[in-house]
Amino acid sequence: MGNRHFRISIAGAGNMAFRLGIALRDAGHAITRIWCRRRDAGEKLASILNNEGGNTTFTDHLAELLDSEIIILAVSDNAINEMAAKLAAEAANSTLSGVPIVLHTSGATAIDALEPLISRGIPCGVLWPMMTLSKNKNLDFKEAPLLIEHQDEKTGAILKEIAFSLRCEHFSCDSAKRLQMHCAAVFASNFVNYALSLAFELAGDKAPYLIPTAIEAVRKCCIFHPDQVQTGPALRGDHKTLEKHLEMLQSLGMKEHEEIYRAISKNIPNRVKKDK
Repeated sequence: MGNRHFRISIAGAGNMAFRLGIALRDAGHAITRIWCRRRDAGEKLASILNNEGGNTTFTDHLAELLDSEIIILAVSDNAINEMAAKLAAEAANSTLSGVPIVLHTSGATAIDALEPLISRGIPCGVLWPMMTLSKNKNLDFKEAPLLIEHQDEKTGAILKEIAFSLRCEHFSCDSAKRLQMHCAAVFASNFVNYALSLAFELAGDKAPYLIPTAIEAVRKCCIFHPDQVQTGPALRGDHKTLEKHLEMLQSLGMKEHEEIYRAISKNIPNRVKKDK
């Protein structure tokens, strides 16, 4: 597995399309076309994919995507069903003998969003990299687990081939489980980032000194269960320190910090006791 290369078109030019497009190109797949509502963004991504000897062209005609073996809808969650309906209409008018597999890349959107295509007998699936993606930071896809979903075994086998070509871990899950994992990822990434933002604001120009603490906290959570390595005044029942912190936050007028501090400090001891 992983030695077969596919002709792939991508709808979208955002973070997902950018990073996934580069990873698939580097894995040997041919990214043939980029479709995007914004021509400038689509042409820019096509140009970037051509930097390493690719042969990617921009198109503003959805019908031209149907000539691929795989179409990846790397668009916003709200646009997936609309895109599926438009592609289904184009497929109904197409004279091409075969139909491509159509995948969306959303963690929070069910495979049913592709129903306009599914009802026409077009094979569909989901390919969701469970990783924060951005254009300004390189990503080795070996570090990004792929959650895949498919309706038939042939599509499932192709999704696994793509995962192997990217050399990343992958597992199959249905839409309900993928939504659960997406929510978990929000806690693990977005909420942690939010907490660090509050910490950096409180620390001011001394914020860089928090970085070793933050790294060590995440490192320990990856080795042990987070509840096993929890520390701090809330866990110890150190009410005197808790009150000092809250009084300080009040004096600084940091109401947002105070609210979060109270809520989390209240829940930490209950959670650790529950898991013991």
